[in-house]
Amino acid sequence: MSDKKNLELKRTLTPFNLWVIGVGIVISGNFFGWNFGLSSSGYVGMLIAVAVMGIMYAFMSFGISELSTALPFAGGPYSFARRAMGPFVGFVTGIGVMLQYVIAAPVVAIGIGAYINFLFPAVNPIVSAAVMYVFFMAVHILGVKEYARLEAVLVFIALALLVLMYFVGLPQIKVENLFGSEGQSMIPGGIKGIWAALPFAMWLFLAIEMLPMLSEETRDPKKDMPKGILSGMFTLIILSVLTTTVAIGLSGYDQLSTADDPLPAAIAAAFGNTYWLAQLLASVGLVGLIASFSGVILAYSRQIFSLSRAGYLPAIFSKLHPKRRTPYMAIILPGFIGLVLVAFFNPDDLILIATFGALISYISVNLSLIILRKKEPNLHRPYKSPMYPFMPIVSMVLACIALFASFFANLTFFWVSIAVFGVAILYYFIWARHNINADAPEEQFLQTEEDEVHLIPEVAKESI
Repeated sequence: MSDKKNLELKRTLTPFNLWVIGVGIVISGNFFGWNFGLSSSGYVGMLIAVAVMGIMYAFMSFGISELSTALPFAGGPYSFARRAMGPFVGFVTGIGVMLQYVIAAPVVAIGIGAYINFLFPAVNPIVSAAVMYVFFMAVHILGVKEYARLEAVLVFIALALLVLMYFVGLPQIKVENLFGSEGQSMIPGGIKGIWAALPFAMWLFLAIEMLPMLSEETRDPKKDMPKGILSGMFTLIILSVLTTTVAIGLSGYDQLSTADDPLPAAIAAAFGNTYWLAQLLASVGLVGLIASFSGVILAYSRQIFSLSRAGYLPAIFSKLHPKRRTPYMAIILPGFIGLVLVAFFNPDDLILIATFGALISYISVNLSLIILRKKEPNLHRPYKSPMYPFMPIVSMVLACIALFASFFANLTFFWVSIAVFGVAILYYFIWARHNINADAPEEQFLQTEEDEVHLIPEVAKESI
């Protein structure tokens, strides 16, 4: 078996699989996490934050649909930035994506532990998180198709549960819970409150952009990737508005702002703790969290695999299982880091680091689209983003605004995020830039294009 074969993933995914994975990796945001921004935003402020972040993600989704068909590699955002702005910016973008998903995994695991602990108080939440990590690492080592089948079941159960909550809850919404009683401010923290809520509103969409990392495992990425990305994004926009409106409308925002299980808490506030739907959400609601947790493991493993394959990270992370063709070391080793984070950090603080890393990659992706349109106008683009350059510019501006939201939410973790990138940049100049692998698909593709450019003048000379 050749070295090139040893670096190739298996192509099995269809547009339906992509939609399932895209919705599945994000859907836990409806069950846990978004509510931590309510104390400063209230319903109206959160709805504005959701709208702003929804626009940012929707516009970016059109851009990554174009980029994923032109550059169909497992590196996703890293690959786009590498092509547009060179290896250093590609590396920084990859670190942002890696940070986003490695940190997101323990956040979702904490939510899973909280739901299980609610149902079975004797079960330690950290033990629950550890069991989830081990089980889903094993599933991902078995193969992406096996994961996609399991994910489809989880996603449809989670979606059915949300729809059930909407039908039961919508008629019982109280207007004063949404807009406040007379004399109360509709947005407790004002403009700063909305700004501080942006990272938590992102949690309702965060990770849909991971789908391009599955390009090398998609049967026909040039046709299927835009279908999967855009259908997934449309689904998430609808869910985000309905979930926030129903949950806050049932209970108000004060109680939900600190709840580790916001949907059961919202139903319980309106109908009582023993109401059947509260119990169902507390139990079956785990399915949504588990669906996202599994998807996050898939995302971080593919980004780490891609960076390792290109030489930016140690080669151990790009080792593939000899039979399953899955990056097992990129699945296992970050899982242990996640377990440490579960044990020692609060989820609302970890969300700020995950969203900071994500926003760095979003800025880079939108910039990559603009640069590649100008730098390589003849690059084959089976799908082209509409309303160019309006969409990528607006998405990039909103990402820049959201980047500083953690400054208002928690200044300490803003500087922690800055420090992580500082260490990563130092690592790049000391080690990574000296170990770039010319055999990685992204590097080979770039080199092929450069050779063709240099070959054109020679061909012209010979023809003369």
